[in-house]
Amino acid sequence: MNLTAKRIFLRPIDVTDAHVLFEQTQDETLRYLTGTTATFSIEQIEQHILSIQADPSRFDFAICLNSGEVIGECSILDIEAELKQAGFRISMRALPWTGQGYGTEAIACIIRFCFEELRLHQLELEVFSHNERAIASYKKVGFDIVETIPDAVSYEGRSFDEIIMRKCSPLYA
Repeated sequence: MNLTAKRIFLRPIDVTDAHVLFEQTQDETLRYLTGTTATFSIEQIEQHILSIQADPSRFDFAICLNSGEVIGECSILDIEAELKQAGFRISMRALPWTGQGYGTEAIACIIRFCFEELRLHQLELEVFSHNERAIASYKKVGFDIVETIPDAVSYEGRSFDEIIMRKCSPLYA
């Protein structure tokens, strides 16, 4: 199952993508933007991919340029079928892939998939207050801020707020 947009497509993530996820975890700017403090080995990432592939409460995708190059990854997670809601997260492979609208295209694909295929009523995400570009991208595709948790994360001695954002299906808003 591939989800398509103008310049990108999303395909299920595979263990062969572990090097991309590993690369993301090594980029200090991306670690800062996502609040990542843990370190991972490539073997741990491979095992993670294998475990999520077997998890029916989530969908994990590689974000690919139309050429096939992987430029990021995103996940629909904690799908609650009865409540018709899920969580969402996205991360680009490296800083040069940000700020060009690829993430926004990927998010639009996820929204269509969640609301049209999975028939979910809402999608929710968390983002840290210092990740202003991500917040702008989420707002661009219709996410609204529903809660701010002050000083929720500490990164290298600085505290940041966690912002909870939600998008509701237009059919159920």
